[in-house]
Amino acid sequence: MSAADVSPARGGKADEPEHLLRLFHDLRQYVAAGLHLSEDTAELGGPARLALIRQQFEAIAEILEVEQATTRRIGGVNLTQLAGECADVVRLTYRAPVIFERATRVMVAGDQALLRRAIGNLLDNACRAAGGAGHVQLRVDVADGEAYIEVSDDGPGFGDVAAGTGHGLQVVAAAARAYGGRLEIASVPGSGTTVRLSLPAGHPRVRSV
Repeated sequence: MSAADVSPARGGKADEPEHLLRLFHDLRQYVAAGLHLSEDTAELGGPARLALIRQQFEAIAEILEVEQATTRRIGGVNLTQLAGECADVVRLTYRAPVIFERATRVMVAGDQALLRRAIGNLLDNACRAAGGAGHVQLRVDVADGEAYIEVSDDGPGFGDVAAGTGHGLQVVAAAARAYGGRLEIASVPGSGTTVRLSLPAGHPRVRSV
């Protein structure tokens, strides 16, 4: 597995349209999931459906709040719980089964909104690559003092995309840079792709930067 070559985004007004495209791309997942849940065809009972609808609105509000903030709030994020919430969203909008291998509670230092967007993009890419007949595997664990989120698919789609391209991977790479982690991609044409976001493990005090 090799590190992805993703160039850091450059600041300034010239990058604003690209930044907005990434933001809209990420918000689309939660809007689509909310619309699906509001339809009578949603395969959920009343309380479970309402809880998931609320989760979509809270995620949208969280992302928009961070976009408008002048400082970034850094604190302990329960990566296991966050990954589970992201998996719930993509299960509503894609046909590919998402299998989540749950570990014990894994904590990292970070901004929950940015990490939510990063995990959501990893799953979005994998589900699109897997298609209707493929599978997606999601893992969260700790190894050698590092926490990691690993997403694998068995489809051919994502393997045809150059590393570091697209709106989704730019957000994942930004999360890796922001928290001293790394992004690694391993792909075999026709056999699937594995993407791992590794971050320093730990539960720090909340702070603003």
